[in-house]
Amino acid sequence: MKRLLIVACLFALTTSATVTAAGAAEAKHAKGGLGFHDSSAPIGLRWWLSGEKIGLDLGLGFSSTPSDFDATEKVTGFALDVGVPLVMHSWDNAHVLFRPGILYQSQGVGFDSDPGAGYTFDTENQTTMSVMAEIEAEVFLRDNFSVSASHGIAFQSFDPGFGADSQTSFGTFGNNFTNIGFHVYFLGGER
Repeated sequence: MKRLLIVACLFALTTSATVTAAGAAEAKHAKGGLGFHDSSAPIGLRWWLSGEKIGLDLGLGFSSTPSDFDATEKVTGFALDVGVPLVMHSWDNAHVLFRPGILYQSQGVGFDSDPGAGYTFDTENQTTMSVMAEIEAEVFLRDNFSVSASHGIAFQSFDPGFGADSQTSFGTFGNNFTNIGFHVYFLGGER
């Protein structure tokens, strides 16, 4: 299953590089901007490289919340989103992007580590690794401001912690107007 996903991503990457060369007029924006692609990692940056046809997405998320097990204790979590948007086609105010990416999430879970001898709070991390291949529509509402939505396929591995076996899944997903990304481009100068 993993090999199939890797082969599909490589094929799409090769195909999109060919399609990119045939792109039309492009939206006006600076090379880099703040925003996010995935709401799990909302502090993000998108930077366009190589003639504005290949980009790099980096996103980070962090949380510190009271534990469900003991509200006086905190549990923490983080998310890291990395993607490579590739322009497949452009119009005056929109891009169609192919975006391979990885989303890694870790969330602490509180528990009593010594239930027989009294209360001892401890945490265990649950982690999720998602490898995705998606098509994203990035629409510029104004110069240097865009919103985006996407859909695609993902392979996911979930480690529940506590010595339990990891679980894997594969399927489709979609991010629509209820989970829309955005970017405000103002870094690296206007092109």
